[in-house]
Amino acid sequence: MSISESLFRKSAPNDRAYKAICRANEFYVSKNYRRAIGLLRINFFSNLKDEYSKALRLSQPNMDPKKASDFSALLFGNRSACYFEKKLYQDAEKDAAQMIRMRPEWGKGYYRRAEALIELQQFDEAIEYYQESQRLDSQNPKIPLRIAHSLILKDNHEMGIAICPLVPGRDICLRKTAVSNPVQAKIFKFAIEMKNMIYVIVDLESRKCLVVDACWDVNGILKFIKSKKWKLVGAIVTHYHFDHVGGRPPPPYDQFLIQVPGLATLLKRFSSLKAYVHPLDLPYLLEANPGLANYKNKFVETTGQHIETLGTKVKLRFIHVPGHTEGSQAIMVNECRLLTGDTLMCGCIGRVDLPGGNACEITKTLKERLSQLEDGIIILPGHDYGGEWTTIGMERERQIVGNIVK
Repeated sequence: MSISESLFRKSAPNDRAYKAICRANEFYVSKNYRRAIGLLRINFFSNLKDEYSKALRLSQPNMDPKKASDFSALLFGNRSACYFEKKLYQDAEKDAAQMIRMRPEWGKGYYRRAEALIELQQFDEAIEYYQESQRLDSQNPKIPLRIAHSLILKDNHEMGIAICPLVPGRDICLRKTAVSNPVQAKIFKFAIEMKNMIYVIVDLESRKCLVVDACWDVNGILKFIKSKKWKLVGAIVTHYHFDHVGGRPPPPYDQFLIQVPGLATLLKRFSSLKAYVHPLDLPYLLEANPGLANYKNKFVETTGQHIETLGTKVKLRFIHVPGHTEGSQAIMVNECRLLTGDTLMCGCIGRVDLPGGNACEITKTLKERLSQLEDGIIILPGHDYGGEWTTIGMERERQIVGNIVK
């Protein structure tokens, strides 16, 4: 927790309440959110018995803002953070609101409430709370980025689309699902270290979706899609490397003696699914995934400026961006969001020392092929190496993307 232990000690009403909050904070730091809020799966979370609530009971908080203690306000803020991590966003929003009532001069309550409101798709309200948090805590560098991200999500929603990043260790590849399977646990650990970003692109009207670079945890990806009641109709490959499509890892990663789940797993399960891949990467994709040879009829080769539509709201344009691999491709969504795979990330570019890499080609891609794109286009990279998003303009300022040639 960011709140210091000394502040809890100073404001705790008694020693038992202080010990309870320390236990809860330890669970939170170790990411054991269930223990921190003590969720019991009885009638789907109907029974709550948690360390934070225990501390609240022991402290007997006065809910009157004029009489409430710092300790109680901090407890509601910390419990809100735990609810958020467990994706119980309505509970998170309620606790954050209580923190604001108790301590309206603190920025943390507004920040916590904004985070929950974003997940509840109440974008305008979330932006207002972020702005108030920024007014009260002007030194927090996260807040301007969160405001910008909120505006992106709001814009997506108004277009009738969603682009959902799935992050290993946060959304998929969760340790609790690999407790009894040591091989899967090893794969999940590997995925978290690689910091891959898998995306689900959705037309909100038809509820049809595509997955980009399905890898590592196909079950987790499909569980996420099912929870949203979306219909998976296709898979997109930005490039053929194993951490984006699965298969046999190349040296030195082959020492793990594992087969990474990915595209082959997905195509085997869905007979009608299409897979979009650039033809220059297709031979290498098949080499690393021999099982894919049985599904050649499912591949759509995205040559040239290939165009696809998804439902009525999503238009996809496939852009060949060689350099990281010969057949690397970026996917432009509605001419304003660009999924770049490993070609371009936040402040860095993809490696060229791996199979298929070519320094001259990636330089040409960045300085010429992408130079005509507008500054406001949002870049969604294939790895979180410095951030989950950036823009063409920001990368042009960093002199990674070339200037527009007139």
